[in-house]
Amino acid sequence: MIDSQHLSSCCRKLLSLSDDRRISEIQNDQVWIDYPRSEDVFRIVDNILAVPDRNQAPCLLVYGEGGTGKSSIVRKLHSFKRFSDKLVFVDLTVKADGLKLPELLDRALGIPNGFVRYSRSHPNYLPVELLHMIKLRKIKGIVLDELHDAFLVPRNEQQRNLSLIKGLSNAPYGISVLGFGTKSAHASLKSDGQFYRRFNMVELGDWSDSDDFRSFLLGIEGHIPLKRPSLLDSEEITGFLLERTGGRMDSVVRMIRSAACYAIRSGEEKITVDLMRKAYSNPWGY
Repeated sequence: MIDSQHLSSCCRKLLSLSDDRRISEIQNDQVWIDYPRSEDVFRIVDNILAVPDRNQAPCLLVYGEGGTGKSSIVRKLHSFKRFSDKLVFVDLTVKADGLKLPELLDRALGIPNGFVRYSRSHPNYLPVELLHMIKLRKIKGIVLDELHDAFLVPRNEQQRNLSLIKGLSNAPYGISVLGFGTKSAHASLKSDGQFYRRFNMVELGDWSDSDDFRSFLLGIEGHIPLKRPSLLDSEEITGFLLERTGGRMDSVVRMIRSAACYAIRSGEEKITVDLMRKAYSNPWGY
């Protein structure tokens, strides 16, 4: 018997797919569920980008341990059309090609490699070509994902990276730095007290037993194509999730996805605590 009232309208259409196709949809990590902390970030970004040009642009740091949802928020920002012509996105994760921050910035702006020359002897000087490209494209902000990686380098390069980031937020560039990283990024920015004061800080922590957590779980349930309601917001399931994952965002989502796949393979068509135990002990055993 199918009871699809718990599903979003777009998800109900997936119930007619084969088991394999539904499992593929469940494991699709592009599905986004709004929650209060992410909405806070999007609201702050909207307000920052609406500020008229200043000598020192307002900035944002979203920080937290790995798995708390930082990169998911960055991907969602990337998908918003209202930001597409105002922001450039730079992923600072260590790359196989060894590109450094200035080169990654050039690439994000569409500047040919080697066209802009950065001064090593005067790191506070930023090339005029960079200014021209920023003004030409009317860039208002730069999103730096994995910002902590910009500081996990030799000390002289740390200082150059910090000078470059700070320079971008100063006149005449005046673009807002929107950083996403771990607590070490927060600590590195504090080394420059004047620059640090420009940042609005948003810390992403782990979930706790709360109405927000239950609302988030119901949002997830609405996007999982199972034929019966799982009642993920029930006391039994929320307690199990918090106990086994510590409330870490990515662990919660992975366990629910795995349990949902078990639910399809078993024919149960809903997530239960027993299936979550299987997901916890053998996530890919379905």
